[in-house]
Amino acid sequence: GARAAVRGLLGDRTMAVHSSRRVKVSSRTRSPTCSSATPSSSYHNHSIQDSDDLDLWGTSKDLYERAGGVGGGGRVRQHINPFKKELQIPSELQASDWATFFEDPDLPLEVDVGCGSGRFLLARAKRNGKKSNFFGMDIRSKLVERSNKWAELLGLSSNLHYYTTNATVSFETVLRSYPGRVDFVSVQYPDPHFKKRHQKRRIVQDEFTAQVARVLGDSGKVFLQSDVREVLVDMRTRFERSAGFEHCEEEEIERMALESGALVGEKGAVRVMDDEGFVAINPTAVPTEREVHSSADGERVYRSLFRKLAAQP
Repeated sequence: GARAAVRGLLGDRTMAVHSSRRVKVSSRTRSPTCSSATPSSSYHNHSIQDSDDLDLWGTSKDLYERAGGVGGGGRVRQHINPFKKELQIPSELQASDWATFFEDPDLPLEVDVGCGSGRFLLARAKRNGKKSNFFGMDIRSKLVERSNKWAELLGLSSNLHYYTTNATVSFETVLRSYPGRVDFVSVQYPDPHFKKRHQKRRIVQDEFTAQVARVLGDSGKVFLQSDVREVLVDMRTRFERSAGFEHCEEEEIERMALESGALVGEKGAVRVMDDEGFVAINPTAVPTEREVHSSADGERVYRSLFRKLAAQP
């Protein structure tokens, strides 16, 4: 059979990085004993909007300018206090709202919590072929506004939408009215809030995991990523002690990675779990911007993938 290989980031392809420079992201075979979590890459995109050519998410300087910069112009604060009074009031959507977001609101839904610029879902939606809907949640309204403009300009708005909300408070009240099935939830590289007194600001809290358990369909997946070990362990521990979830088995992770294109070749030739129990590859085959930069800098990425348990009768 063909030699198995981990497809680097989005696979073998040439991507624009700077206006006059192109680099190749290479595929590398993962050593079975290697515990590094992400295929290394020569992709050093220090400014996503440096080039008029499309980057691996389908965005470019031209698209950025056509969308009016960030939220129509201006700076975006990287850190917002989620305990501000107005952000503690739960957002709520009705079933009728989803028909204004999506062409077919009965399709399975994939949710990215703390979606940032939204590029991860842009790429997921482009690769999906309208078999699912995609919904990004972020607390920063300017980023959400720009992301929705990008989706419209790229012709993806029929099954991709971004929404401003504090997901820690509003995950359930926003998503419980979705007419279809919520199939996949990702929390990727959340703000680590290193100071102990600020750790209550982290997205994944016990109440958040309980909300996810009530919304996610049976056998739905929760994907967690961080380049800070302590942050991933904290998120993982909270889902482990929830009665509604269990870790996905290696065979299940491998199947997902093969279906997405993150793995190519024969089954079983590449370890998808490392010796510490972290998922060793990104089974979605789509990196976030943070993942690209972490990989380029040789930093380790920590991952977990959970399955929602069927409700007991």
